[in-house]
Amino acid sequence: MEIEKAITSALRGALKKLGIEGVDPVLDHPSDLAHGDYATNVALAAAKKAAVNPKQLAEKIAAELGVVDGVSKIEIAGPGFINFHLSRGTFTESISEILTPKEWGSGSRLSGKKIMYEYTDPNPFKVFHIGHLMSNAIGESLSRLGASQGATVFRANYQGDIGPHVAKCIWALKKEHLDPHKIEDLGKAYVIGSTAYEDDETAKGEIDAINKRLYTVDAELKPLYDAGRKTSL
Repeated sequence: MEIEKAITSALRGALKKLGIEGVDPVLDHPSDLAHGDYATNVALAAAKKAAVNPKQLAEKIAAELGVVDGVSKIEIAGPGFINFHLSRGTFTESISEILTPKEWGSGSRLSGKKIMYEYTDPNPFKVFHIGHLMSNAIGESLSRLGASQGATVFRANYQGDIGPHVAKCIWALKKEHLDPHKIEDLGKAYVIGSTAYEDDETAKGEIDAINKRLYTVDAELKPLYDAGRKTSL
């Protein structure tokens, strides 16, 4: 940010005028906005070299700073911190800068790197839920951030299209004569199958048997499986 460079440059100039060398000012953002937008402990760091009380040195540095473009107020706080309050015009300028070019914030720090982001990962035969939405939002955000910094981005999304959750759904589709071509029916079937698996030992045995049969491309189950998978995807 240009204002940060301007403040740092002004601090270096003030230290030079006071004959203080070998101390490079560092800026931080105060945790409490009442203490300004930027703060530096350079007076505390340089006090020993200057053989001056930190607070007195901070006052001398502030006096040497004069007017810093973009800063509305400079004040001394605590044992010798120098706080900078930015002007309203500085924020207006910054927002205008952000809104104008579409590539604002982009860079090349990840240039040459290949990064794969895996996210969402919904399972066929089950409905989307809030966890998938969260994973999708985070994964897509990270993917775009990576791309904005020059990385070659690969997005990965794995579907668990085999396993007990499929068997539970197919068992209920058969038992309740539900339609595998309707996503609403798939959602109902999964809930019915999951509940039965936990509460009914007979149903649990039947679902486990279906789960084994699914790995053998069972001719009876295949039409239900294919329709349910296609509907889910």
